[in-house]
Amino acid sequence: MIKNLKLMAVSSTLLTAAVQGQAQTAIANWSFDQLAVGINANPAPSSGTGTALALGMSNSYNNTTAVSNPDVLVDAGSSTGGANAWRIRGTTPGNGWSSQAPIGTQGAEFDVSTVGFSNIQLTFDAHTTTQSEANLAVLYTTDGSSWKTATLTFSGATANVLNNSTSANTVTGSYLHFATSASPWYNGITADFTSDTAANNNANFAVRLVNASTGADNVNQSGTAYNNTSGNWRFDNVAIISTPAPEPSAWAVFGLGFGALVWHLRQRRLNS
Repeated sequence: MIKNLKLMAVSSTLLTAAVQGQAQTAIANWSFDQLAVGINANPAPSSGTGTALALGMSNSYNNTTAVSNPDVLVDAGSSTGGANAWRIRGTTPGNGWSSQAPIGTQGAEFDVSTVGFSNIQLTFDAHTTTQSEANLAVLYTTDGSSWKTATLTFSGATANVLNNSTSANTVTGSYLHFATSASPWYNGITADFTSDTAANNNANFAVRLVNASTGADNVNQSGTAYNNTSGNWRFDNVAIISTPAPEPSAWAVFGLGFGALVWHLRQRRLNS
């Protein structure tokens, strides 16, 4: 009996070691909590190396001149409970956001080299104001110039992942629709690039969290036309993550542990 218990313990340990060997690695992460509150056009990551920048907030779409004015502000409620977030906006008389902006041109960009990493994913939290644009897409590049639409997942009840293939005024493919006027935090939004091997080991990799719609499709969270004068997005816990594929040695450990467990169960059956 003692011998069997030891075998079970060894099997469990080996299986655990195989699983732990596949732990995620954060290549770069922005929590914004280490940064001072105030204007910040290029917030530094809290870990790793990368560049963040606001997109499309300097413009004159609405017969006013808006100047990009992103800032770090106190805005608790994200998934890790941190105090700060990064707000994307322009200065008045226009706030920068506009239904006239082409698809994918307004929001934030995060440039992170994935050299040495594979199986890439993005996770982030978003907070929107009541009058902000309601449709968000994640775009990514593997060559530094052309952008592809990422597939999104989100498990919360306050936003829906939709897929467009018909309207010319919304990005083709997956996008997130903020479906409530309550404007909560939308925590744990994920984009998965693991099916695109070009995202692996790539010095040009970057993502954009941007407007998924333009023109008539550009609505606020209540479903009415965006007013072009108010609303903004805030981001927190933006992380580019690598989930390594199992190494051959890990599979060997897993097989050894599984074999020991099967042997133990067979011995119990023969001796019963």
